[in-house]
Amino acid sequence: MNAAEDSLDLQDISSFLGFAPQHIFYLVEDPDKFYTTIRIPKNSDPLTYRTLDIPYSELKGVQRVINRKILQKLPLNDCAFSYVSGKSIYAAAHEFCGGKAVLKMDIADFFPSITGQRVLGLFKSLGFNQSISYILSQLCLRNNCIAQGAPTSPAVSNLIMRRFDRQMEKLAASWEMSYLRYSDDVFLYKNKNFNHPKLAFYVTRIIEQNGFAVNQSKTRFHPRGQPRITLGLLTHGDKPSIPGPARRQYRAAFHRASRDFEWAYHNEARLKGILEWYKSVHGKDDAYNHYSSIHKNINTLKIHTSYRSQ
Repeated sequence: MNAAEDSLDLQDISSFLGFAPQHIFYLVEDPDKFYTTIRIPKNSDPLTYRTLDIPYSELKGVQRVINRKILQKLPLNDCAFSYVSGKSIYAAAHEFCGGKAVLKMDIADFFPSITGQRVLGLFKSLGFNQSISYILSQLCLRNNCIAQGAPTSPAVSNLIMRRFDRQMEKLAASWEMSYLRYSDDVFLYKNKNFNHPKLAFYVTRIIEQNGFAVNQSKTRFHPRGQPRITLGLLTHGDKPSIPGPARRQYRAAFHRASRDFEWAYHNEARLKGILEWYKSVHGKDDAYNHYSSIHKNINTLKIHTSYRSQ
């Protein structure tokens, strides 16, 4: 079945997605009410938190099907590293290693800038008619923009950015350099220093032409070979590594967890985030094994705490 050609009305798209038309209509009528807001540790810095709008199960299930049957079937530019199977923050950061000079720029309010009109246009560009495009876009939106936490948002953002990525690749090629994007972070890099103020001017123009804005306070130029942190990792060496201050914070957190049972129990998710992030960068070294043993004991420590309080 060709989703765009065969889905002409609510009955068709509901059948394609595998849900009752009444269910889809119910969600499309007021999608905003099917979300809750939570805070979770950031992957690149588990000691800080990001706010997510998480859809309830009745909407999340539909979004997952839209993601699997429609969005993930579409090709992306190789320069997109975020939310792509087989790629990661570590893989992106590794591109900057080996002494490269790096210009990093940030797109301000990235997800809120991807509005309902843009998402509607995306589905129309995939061949869906106006009615079905509206239904699909409503299923992907909260407060008329994509939500950070919805299963569809990562793929929608990458698809929306395909034109931008092509333009940036052409710009990078004209400067004999490479281009990479990790969500809202834009990177241009090469093996020698370059005229970064002039290049930043051209990048800003492309960002603005695509309906976004630059967060000027986050623009950074890292000269070749100089110590720097990109995507939360040190990238001036041969391979990415976690910065010293962060590693000391992790060590302190697990040290406290080994002694303060209640604190460890209530911060289990935070400690797990640190553990997974550390493993993704440094593997299962001695520090990881030590942290892992502390993490595994959290539930046991909680039992001991309850017993001691009796």
